[in-house]
Amino acid sequence: MSDQTRVLLWTLSRTCSTILLKSLSNIPDSQMIFELYTSANIYGPDRREQTTYPDRITHPEPTYEGIELDANGLLKGPGSGFKSSICSFEWVKRQLEADYQGKKVIIAKEMANFLSWRYHFIPKGYRHMFLIRNPKKVFPSWKKMQIEISELNGRKFELGEPVLDQFPEVVKHGEAYKEITDLWLHIKENNLDTDPIIIDSDDLLQNPKEVLSAVCSRVGIPYSDSLLSWEAGVSVVDQWMVSATFKNMMEHTEFFKNFRNTTCFKKPVHESEVLDLSTFSPDVQRCIENSMPYYLKLFEQRLKY
Repeated sequence: MSDQTRVLLWTLSRTCSTILLKSLSNIPDSQMIFELYTSANIYGPDRREQTTYPDRITHPEPTYEGIELDANGLLKGPGSGFKSSICSFEWVKRQLEADYQGKKVIIAKEMANFLSWRYHFIPKGYRHMFLIRNPKKVFPSWKKMQIEISELNGRKFELGEPVLDQFPEVVKHGEAYKEITDLWLHIKENNLDTDPIIIDSDDLLQNPKEVLSAVCSRVGIPYSDSLLSWEAGVSVVDQWMVSATFKNMMEHTEFFKNFRNTTCFKKPVHESEVLDLSTFSPDVQRCIENSMPYYLKLFEQRLKY
């Protein structure tokens, strides 16, 4: 591990984090790892029980060829499309700490709220980076995503029925923003990384070259303009380490549509407009109001480029 650069990208939903991972896939000799802790928390042997996810129906995962495990039960090669059932939290930590021979850069993207305060499973040898976004932009999109996921799992909603802060993936103390803030503080205060990087998604979308070059400089990765564009589609995911469930979602679901179709970072439209809280539904308003203090705390510490 000593001759590799390893970065753990902690984030939350609807921050363009998967598009960022697609960009970073252009780094030579790199390995991208996608949401192993999420798979462990929802689908693996340590998953929360049906009392927490009463509407979740576990469908058979699609089968992808070429998945191999070594003698220690860890994935060989990229492992794109492995079965989520092997994702215990202990397994995830060992997988993140694996050798990855021939790779110079390892980048793992994880949802901070799905670590579930199990900080002893944070892998060794990583720099830590946090990707955040204004809650006013996150939660309306998050609600649409949760409705689609629920409907894919067999639940149908009547107009006006779903309430965002009653979804188990969302309803926590700060609707995931507290969790990512607590994790950032834990990493700083316990010297896991004395200078973790915070990026705001809108900074990245507005000025991708400046942000990415600053990030690469901070973690010791050579910057290249190749990070600013990529091919449309999902073929890049074949080289990622990702479960079959999430690979299938990236290939087919509506909420990964931008990931499939975009070929570069897109500046937000109507960026000059102030988002009026009163225009959102009451459940989205609650999530925004509960999350905003945590977001502003992290936003003040974000990367200046």
